[in-house]
Order: sequence, then structure tokens, then C-alpha cells
Amino acid sequence: MSIAQWRNAAWEKRYELLIGLVLGVVVFFELARLVVYLVHSDGSKARIVGLPIPVQILPVSFHQLHESIGASGAIEPSVYTIVTAKVNGRVLDVPVDLGHMVKPGSLLVRVDDTLYRARLKFANESYEHAAHQLERIERLYKDQLASIVQLEAAQASKAQAYQTLVSAQINLANTTIRSPADAVVLERAINPGQFTHTDQVLIELGIIQPAMMVVGVDEDKLGSVYMGMSAVVGMDAYPGESFTGEVTKIGAEVSPVTRTFNVFVKMSNRDWRLKPGLTGYVRLDSTRNVLAVPSVALMNPVGDRVSAFIVDDKRKVHLREVRRGLIADGYTELLDGVKPGEQIVTVGQLQLRDNDVISENHFGPWNAANRGARRPGMLARYWSTLWHQNNSPSLAHQ
Repeated sequence: MSIAQWRNAAWEKRYELLIGLVLGVVVFFELARLVVYLVHSDGSKARIVGLPIPVQILPVSFHQLHESIGASGAIEPSVYTIVTAKVNGRVLDVPVDLGHMVKPGSLLVRVDDTLYRARLKFANESYEHAAHQLERIERLYKDQLASIVQLEAAQASKAQAYQTLVSAQINLANTTIRSPADAVVLERAINPGQFTHTDQVLIELGIIQPAMMVVGVDEDKLGSVYMGMSAVVGMDAYPGESFTGEVTKIGAEVSPVTRTFNVFVKMSNRDWRLKPGLTGYVRLDSTRNVLAVPSVALMNPVGDRVSAFIVDDKRKVHLREVRRGLIADGYTELLDGVKPGEQIVTVGQLQLRDNDVISENHFGPWNAANRGARRPGMLARYWSTLWHQNNSPSLAHQ
């Protein structure tokens, strides 16, 4: 072998050693980054080496949660009214029948008013006579020709005559009974030719302006329905058309058979299109600004003892029971147990124990915008993905 060949072979060996050294450094660096990534992104690995447990934390804050509750029901009158007789007399006319729709002022019952007109005329004349008598006594008293007793008696007679006159006017007015509002006749208990007596039930009305939609809502939504809640109503009789209303009454009982409670939705019915008995579907909409956290942050979210890990000022976590409310849009309303601004663990809590020291996992996908130079290398990302797929079912559940 010549000197030139020997030199070339030596340079080739040095080049191969240099390439091997560089590759070894790269592999070592990637393996080191993989180890760092694992202990900073996996709680079980961090616990082994005694490092803080990596988790995601978020402050407890207010969020607007929207909820829609669906239920079905039927139209009913908003108010039931009993029409009774206020005078005694023979019924001349009852122009309405069961199921008739009546407007305000519509005639319901007419009683013979001959006697009451005569009584009103007599009462009016008696009052005029009493008024004239009082004027005469006052003039005599002024001239000292009548006593104070006579004056007081004349005043009392005029007052009594006025009372009789007013009573006669009211009785005459009560011989004609009219509808007080837009309503449907639910019951008719009188016919022409019959005689009425005071306080006798004549007709039962159901007020249909406004109308009332009575729907059955599942009992698990009892805490979500409130007075004044807006509602959108769809009717089978009017496909493609919707009506609006609001909750004005919430039933006090839950049916033991259907496990539902009644919700009363009041709607305008000026055109009388909403008739009693029509069925439809109601969507109750609610948007509230409440204290809420991501639902994944809660432990045992459907059990009796819902809890979450709260982070203190020393970066330690404490398991605390909370009381949940509305669940919507991926968030859960917290009614008790936390305060605004407190830090709560939202990812990684299944690997935590009470009083564990934690750190923020900057390698998680929720911090993609902030990872920057901390982003693991290609080899680390490959081995990390493979490891998580095979060994981290708890994170998969989250």
C-alpha cells in the first residue's frame, strides 16, 4: 500500500468515526429530551423521579352557559273563571254553548229586567224626593223654623235613598252578564226559561288570551327551569311556524308515574289560533353567567360526592368536594365549594393524590402555542406517542 492510499484510508476512518460520534450525540440528545418530556408530561414517571406532577390548571371563572330543554304538552286556558248569578229572575237568553269562543263584552246570559227597571225608577224618584226634603229642611233650619233633629233626619233619609238607588242600578246591570275577556265556554249550567238565584253557577269560562302551554319536564331539569325563562313553541297544527312565550308557573309536584313536573308557558293569543287541546313541543332556552369549570376537571361527576383538585399558593393540590349545577357547552356550573380565581386541575387529576406538588405541563396539546423551544424532537415525539398509546389509558379517558 502506497503512502497516498494509506492516508486516504486513514481519512476515511476518521470521517466514519466523526459521523458515528455526531450520530451518537444526536441520539443521546434526543433520548435525553425524551426522558425530560416523559417526566414533565406523565405523572407516573414524574412521581418515580420525585418531580412535581405535571397537570393542566385553569382559574375558576364566570362563563355564559346556554341550555335548551325540550318537552311536549298541550294548550290550556291561562285562567278559569266561574260566572255566577247576582240577581234572582227568569233567564231570557243564553246565546253561548259549550266550546264557544267569546270576546270581551260578549253576551253570556240575559235575565228578565222588568222588575229591576221598575225598582230603579222607584229608587230614583225616592232619592229625588229625599233630596228636595233635605233642601227644604235646610232652609227652615237656617230661618230657625226647624230643629237640628229634623235636619239630621232629612240628611239620613237622603243617604238611605241614595244607597237604595245605587243598589237598584247594580241589580239592573247584573241582569245582563257579559264575558270579561277572550275565553272559551267550558261549562253551561243554565238555560232560557229557568230561574236564577243569587250566587248560582251559570257558566264556566277558560281565559285563552293569553293562552297557556302546559308541558311535562323531566325531573332532572328541575334546577334548570326558572320563572321568566324564555320558550319557543312549535305546534303540529302549524308546521314550520313557531310561537314565543315565557315560564310563568312551575308545578310543585313531580309525577310518580312519569317522573316529570309541569311547567306553564304563557303565550299571546290575540288571533285565537291557539285553541285549548292543541299539542306541541316546547324548547326552553336559558343563557346564564355562572361560575363554571370544564366538566373534565370534576372527579366522580355523576355521583353523590363530586370533587375536584384545587391548587394552593404553594403549588400543592387538595381534593375538595363541590356542588354542581347546570352542565352545558362542556362546562359545569359550580354552586358551592370553590371561589372565583382559584386554580383547578383540569387534566392529569387521575394521577394525583391529596397534597401532591404539581407543575404545569407545557408539553400538553392545550399549550401548543406556548411550547416554542420546549417542543420535543422527532424521536421524542415518536416514542412519547407510542408510550402514551400503550401505557396511559387514564389520559385517554380524559
